[in-house]
Amino acid sequence: MSQSERLLYINRRIRDYGGVTSAEVARYFEVSQRQVKRDIEYLRERWGAPIVYRQDRKRYEYDQPWDKFDFADEKSLLAVAFVESILNAYNYVPIVSEELITQLKERISGPYQSIIAKVRYELPDMEQIRDEVTYAFCQALVAGSALDISYVSSQGTESQRTIVPLRLINYGGKWYSLAWDCGKKELRTFAMGRIQSVQRNRDIPNQEIPADSEIEAFLNSSYGIFKGAAQERVKLRFYGGAARAVRHQIWHPDQILTEVLSVDEPSQPEGPVVDLSLPVRDWPELLGRALRCGRFCEVLEPPSFRQRWQEELRAMLTLAERST
Repeated sequence: MSQSERLLYINRRIRDYGGVTSAEVARYFEVSQRQVKRDIEYLRERWGAPIVYRQDRKRYEYDQPWDKFDFADEKSLLAVAFVESILNAYNYVPIVSEELITQLKERISGPYQSIIAKVRYELPDMEQIRDEVTYAFCQALVAGSALDISYVSSQGTESQRTIVPLRLINYGGKWYSLAWDCGKKELRTFAMGRIQSVQRNRDIPNQEIPADSEIEAFLNSSYGIFKGAAQERVKLRFYGGAARAVRHQIWHPDQILTEVLSVDEPSQPEGPVVDLSLPVRDWPELLGRALRCGRFCEVLEPPSFRQRWQEELRAMLTLAERST
């Protein structure tokens, strides 16, 4: 068994029973007491665990509250259920999937293993990508090489691109690649489901590829999957149940949530009112999310985005009133 399992076991015994002996841990994992003492020292130095040896009780205890590993079993249980749902949805190689799930389940304490089947994730929008596309992108990431792809935009226009894949991202159940577009000489996000063909480009691009720090800054720059420097901040107003839900959600690390104490608009739903402001580069995704909230979400700023939202609502009303 791994060191992580021993560390979690030591913490669990101290948390639940007040202390643990090295002999007890050694016996449970069939390792030497010397190994257990090294694990305890690792907990002290790496994780800052306040473990002390109580000579009078001849066991290890915490000499002050420490919660860094609290609820590890509960969090691991949810993680296993999440990973298992992904493996099942994507039809990965069965022997690999089974081995991975088995290893993860071994990290959960006995009582929780019995309820794994009672925790489940539903992933309704999982998107399959072709095996040859997955292979090509993984190989390009390993080698740092370029790919020639035939790509169809959201408007249905097909183009030929030479790109250097830099990241693979699963966003909302769909796969994307953040890549360096050699033709446009900029970072771009590509929906992998829109790639019609792919082949390796054996020529090394004579271009400077962004460093990891620049890539991470790009990924964190604005809301949504299609990244880049934020054009402006958008403000949405949520009412009632939507406001209660948004209070506990993180749409972007730089978001600002503001409680609105009073709204002079009698037609709006009763209940709390919350304003959400966040940086945005590309509007369509956020527009769709706002529309899904129906009358419980109002686009406030900027004026151009509010106008786009109003136009979409008018088009929806026209469609709803069309006689069948």
